[in-house]
Amino acid sequence: MTKAELRKIYIQKRNHLSLVEYDALNKLLLYQFQQLDLSAVNCIHLFLPIRERKEPNTFLIRDWLEEHYPHITRVFPKADFANHTLQNYTDDEQLELSVNAFGIPEPVNGNIVPASAIDLMLVPLLAFDRQGSRVGYGKGFYDRFMTQCKPGTRFIGISFFEPVESIADLNEFDLKIDSCITPEGIIVIG
Repeated sequence: MTKAELRKIYIQKRNHLSLVEYDALNKLLLYQFQQLDLSAVNCIHLFLPIRERKEPNTFLIRDWLEEHYPHITRVFPKADFANHTLQNYTDDEQLELSVNAFGIPEPVNGNIVPASAIDLMLVPLLAFDRQGSRVGYGKGFYDRFMTQCKPGTRFIGISFFEPVESIADLNEFDLKIDSCITPEGIIVIG
């Protein structure tokens, strides 16, 4: 299937989740995240969910990290829609969050962190395949951002759904994830 076809199918799948299903799936994702080895992680990038779109609730992961791994720096992205780039802001006392015109919670003030500081990035996606390719909303923010990270940064997707066999219309700008957290487990690519 193409990215456009998968985008349509998986947006619809999310939309059909009841609130009870959505909450249960988020709890399972948190449980699976808790199985990751974070011993070498000093800085983690968490995207912030658009709850109206029933994106995975990364606030649960944020809260768990704050309680169990307070030494790990958590950073959140702010999108620049003019040039399709992301900046990272530290989740600390200076951080101010607000919902932008697109319904995305994002930093409006705080301390900026360079992409080179990130050890692990949770990458948003709508669908992914068994080879580690992903389908997002189609603007390329994360593909561009991932190229700015240091070698060895772990790119981990997070999805309510299992992988598809393959995505038909990939291009040279599509970067792959290393693994993906699903309610059923952690799928390691390759």
